[in-house]
Amino acid sequence: MKNLLKLEWYKIKYPYLISLCISTLFSCILILPFISGYSYNHNIEIWQQSNQVFDLIFPLIAVLPSCWLMYYERKNNFMACTLTRVSKKNYIISKWLMTSMGSAVIIFIFSFIGLIFCLVVTNNIELSGIKLQGRDTSLEALYGYYLVNKPYLFGLCLSIWRAIIGFIIGTLGFTLSLYVNNIFIIMTGPFVYVFIQHYILAILGVPYYSIITSFDPSILASKSISLERLLIGPFLLIVFICITIICFSIIKKNSIYDI
Repeated sequence: MKNLLKLEWYKIKYPYLISLCISTLFSCILILPFISGYSYNHNIEIWQQSNQVFDLIFPLIAVLPSCWLMYYERKNNFMACTLTRVSKKNYIISKWLMTSMGSAVIIFIFSFIGLIFCLVVTNNIELSGIKLQGRDTSLEALYGYYLVNKPYLFGLCLSIWRAIIGFIIGTLGFTLSLYVNNIFIIMTGPFVYVFIQHYILAILGVPYYSIITSFDPSILASKSISLERLLIGPFLLIVFICITIICFSIIKKNSIYDI
């Protein structure tokens, strides 16, 4: 398995590293327009504000570097050639792990590096936040004490949580690449799912169950957010992945070796 993971890394390392550098650089540059023109009580709120740009596009960031590989291996009949050299199960698992772990890492790095850049660059900036009746409303947010007093720890934990979501998003992209014969659907499928899920749940009046809210709890009022609600979005995504696998492999009986 270790050798298979190394092999998969060699296949995607250049597009992956390029995507990682671009997304990380973008996460830092994006901080700059939000430094002025807004009211903040704490520097970390600048990072939260800039992160809203990523709330919809993070599925694209997660899947673009690696989810294309399985499609082209199926298209070029490379998958069939591996049957005589390696276990089908081990080969699929190694590709899934590399794809999903790669998605998790890229999400974590662009999130946490953006936080570090924000806190360092804005360290000496005078904030002009308005406190309601003398109280700091940031303390009322989910884990507000850590947000205000331990921003690095707060950002680290949130980035790890986002990495977990990235891992699941990468799994969705990989699942689509196993069965779907259209590269455009494979690469945009996770993005479309996130958008539609968020839209439907917003219409139903439960936007706090959306995976976008799980990814960025700051987009809703703090009274609407709880740890239990943040778990619903990823859970619904896992259910959707399971349904997708059942639909393609059992109901439609699609083979991953046919394209």
